Amino acid sequence: MNGKVLLVLGISSADENGIAIENTGGRRDVIIKDRGEKVEEIAIDKAFRYAETASKPVVVLQIINSDLYHYGHNDIILTAAAKTRFLFYVRDQVLKRGKDRERMLEERAKKQGISLEVYSVESEDPASSAIEEAKNGYDVIFLPKESKRLFPIFNKTVEQHLRKEIPGAVVVC
Repeated sequence: MNGKVLLVLGISSADENGIAIENTGGRRDVIIKDRGEKVEEIAIDKAFRYAETASKPVVVLQIINSDLYHYGHNDIILTAAAKTRFLFYVRDQVLKRGKDRERMLEERAKKQGISLEVYSVESEDPASSAIEEAKNGYDVIFLPKESKRLFPIFNKTVEQHLRKEIPGAVVVC
């Protein structure tokens, strides 16, 4: 273990109104998965408290994706140029949201006296990103509680994927 706390947050075009998203990843000691503001805030609080108590730096991995990309690719009415503009617009909005969150986390870490690093990764498969990064070794993985699934047999949660692949503590907040 490298002695750092990892906070993993997702940025999605579909989370503006608090819609549940599944964007996860992992690095080092503590992982947090984003799923809306209230649930996310609980996980951030717990991870920052853990880092503060254990005197560990926090590494934030933001997994950036867009749930709207498929509209740009599959719209049969739009011209190729309009599709391209739409896809770039959606990507710019998602990246802007990531920068805004990064500033908020930096301010909060500074207030709490926590050392913070932020990395952003673009991925359309959050669970795989979480597993890939978590294999680097973590003491604790924090995940915000996920909403119930309509067909849970066919669509496993990120928590289930992580528990299967990564040994260690997975805490759902």
